[in-house]
Amino acid sequence: MSGITVKAAALLAIIIESILYGISTFLFGITVWSLTYQRNPAEVSRLMLVAACLLFILGTMHVIVDANHVWQGFISSGNADLFFEDVSKNTFKNAIYEVETLVGDAILIYRCYMVWQRIEVIIIPIIGWLAVVATGTHTVWSISQLSPTNAGTVFLEETGKWVISFYSTALATNVLATSILALRLWLVHRRSLGVQMTRSRVYPILLIIIECGALYSMSLVTMLASYLAASNSAYIVIDMIGQIIPITFCLIIIRTAMLRLDDGTSQGLYARTKTSDRLPVVRPAKVHIDHMTATDTDLGKASAVSSAPTDVEVVTYHSTVRST
Repeated sequence: MSGITVKAAALLAIIIESILYGISTFLFGITVWSLTYQRNPAEVSRLMLVAACLLFILGTMHVIVDANHVWQGFISSGNADLFFEDVSKNTFKNAIYEVETLVGDAILIYRCYMVWQRIEVIIIPIIGWLAVVATGTHTVWSISQLSPTNAGTVFLEETGKWVISFYSTALATNVLATSILALRLWLVHRRSLGVQMTRSRVYPILLIIIECGALYSMSLVTMLASYLAASNSAYIVIDMIGQIIPITFCLIIIRTAMLRLDDGTSQGLYARTKTSDRLPVVRPAKVHIDHMTATDTDLGKASAVSSAPTDVEVVTYHSTVRST
């Protein structure tokens, strides 16, 4: 292996991860506020609140374990080079990372179900998630059994095939689930253009989901590339991903909360309406809403015109146009 040493990679990793953790902490505070601000207890998405807290706790544990590892290596061990060669010392941190990955993917799959309301849509993502469980668990165990005197053994074939399988299945599951979610939002956006003169309010949510999905996917691709190149920079990337997961989760909720606060007559994309309501369109045609369904995409509740909206709700209109 050429390039950066394990010792240097560990030091650089904790610096970058600490910066990302600061960003994650800031976004977590805004996320909790956005989930609870001006909402009755019945309107609070408890599932999302628990998920946000869980990801933040896992991210905090990850950076603490990493900082302790660096402290022991450079301060307490007496021989930093020998200390960082023992990759089995990363077992607990690797386990935390696996749980973070599983929680993040589970939330994404749940979002897919909430916007589609069809279990068959998420069957393949669920299979992918189970594959991540299997490959991730074996990867953590395999690394824990490696030689304590040579960090390069983590790139050997026996361990390597499990590491590659884990990141490949995680990448495939994320891309698939993000695509399924984005497709539904795009379809709703296209339909809403037929009854609105302005761009659908689903559109900003569609963009942020694609952007966050792309950010996470690119981090996984970078990790795979670093690992396949047998580069110690993989240690840096994996610690970055440990904070990218909660960051991307919080960004989606914060963006939808901004839409909710910008709308003085509705929360999120939820609109209160009756069968006789009319949309204000340009004459001589008026749009009459015969039916409206609202599906909560930000993981709280889903129903036909829900009385307790949460963070993101996708509205689908079945309309007829009547000439005046």
